[in-house]
Amino acid sequence: MAEPAPLPIKIKLADIDRSDRLRPVDPDRALLISASLNESGLDTPIKVRPASKKSKAPYVLVIGGHRCAAAELLGWEEIDAIVVDVTADQARMQEVDENLYRAELTALDRAVFLAEKKRLYEKLHPETKHGGDRVSEQVPIFGNLVPRFSDEVAERLGYGQSTIYRILQRANLPADIRARIAGTPLADNGSELDALLKLEPSQRHRALDLITQGKAARVAVAAKQLSGVRDATPLPEADVQLGTLKRAWKAAGASAREQFIEFLRLQGSLESQTGDDT
Repeated sequence: MAEPAPLPIKIKLADIDRSDRLRPVDPDRALLISASLNESGLDTPIKVRPASKKSKAPYVLVIGGHRCAAAELLGWEEIDAIVVDVTADQARMQEVDENLYRAELTALDRAVFLAEKKRLYEKLHPETKHGGDRVSEQVPIFGNLVPRFSDEVAERLGYGQSTIYRILQRANLPADIRARIAGTPLADNGSELDALLKLEPSQRHRALDLITQGKAARVAVAAKQLSGVRDATPLPEADVQLGTLKRAWKAAGASAREQFIEFLRLQGSLESQTGDDT
């Protein structure tokens, strides 16, 4: 007979270590979740594990970073949590699996989570790694893994192994580049990430400078400019307007964002009514 699932308990948010996370909390998403929590409460408890004796906090977050951030926005001091007895690696794998197959992941986030899943799988199952601890650049990245891992990923993502390999390569973008493009349209454009990866490391920040300054619409255009080739294609007006809106959103406070979300809801309702009348 299976053991009953542990029941959630109330834990102080201040007692949860949330410092080591693969995916930074998106403030926009946390704001939307806070609206849901304020209206209907917390439906799904977060997961935590007991911290080591050296830790300053008694618990370490396993799953639920955005829910914790949303609770803080509402001024909550406690949150419902399930305490699980897992190792740090097992906890990380749960974090990866919780996020990896979500539709709202950007292409960059998916690459980072998939690469971490592969690393953890090989660590937890060292017998599946080619040659034990040896690493061979001549062996395809999935060629040395048991089918369980690659088949699961291929089935749930709906990609072939060559596509998964390409996604994994995107995780090789340096942390400073990933941090710079997080939250921008580039982070959710696989082709642009691939193009950025192909650039010389010394050119990546310069290419991003051209894009953020509106002097280049794509990485390929920026690369041409850096090599001295001028591109006469102007940045589409819609892209310029979108960039303006995104900068305004990031600069706005929580109150202004909530009012804007309500404005969009009202606009959508009015447009729906107008459509019904015609």
